[in-house]
Amino acid sequence: MSQSRLKSKNLPIDNSQSNSNWFVLHTKPRHELKVNDCLNKMGIKSYCPTVVKISQWSDRKKKIITPAISSLLFVNINESDRNLVFDCQGVLRYMFFDKKIVSVPQKEIDVLKSHLEGKNCLNVSASQINVGDSLSLERFNNESGEIIKVSSNRIWVKLSSLNMIISLDI
Repeated sequence: MSQSRLKSKNLPIDNSQSNSNWFVLHTKPRHELKVNDCLNKMGIKSYCPTVVKISQWSDRKKKIITPAISSLLFVNINESDRNLVFDCQGVLRYMFFDKKIVSVPQKEIDVLKSHLEGKNCLNVSASQINVGDSLSLERFNNESGEIIKVSSNRIWVKLSSLNMIISLDI
């Protein structure tokens, strides 16, 4: 048995080294939470962003924890230990961009976590905000965006530098 397999089954992996990064892992559909549990049991730090949804059946309603991003999760692992994730059933591959494995900084993981926990709400009233106004968003490294739509409890901001439109609760 190889040294890496022994490491994955018996000893937790040390992620405290400076060369560890968050990588995006692609999983089989509906295997995100199972893979996350498997990786955590192996000692690999992983994060599966989740949301709580209320599902309704004919006789009841139930709160269900579902992945926020289908078939994706994040792993914090050293470059040398990257192949250990394939010991979990349901892992398909790492995500690539421009022939390189996608690496996500800790800061962006923190932004995602705070967004899903609802900590990025704006403390302003809708009367102070108008379509076409410019808004600087602290959670997105003070990127400035243009407000494109306003409702009673939500605004939509276009961030040209990130090529995205985000929705914020107010």
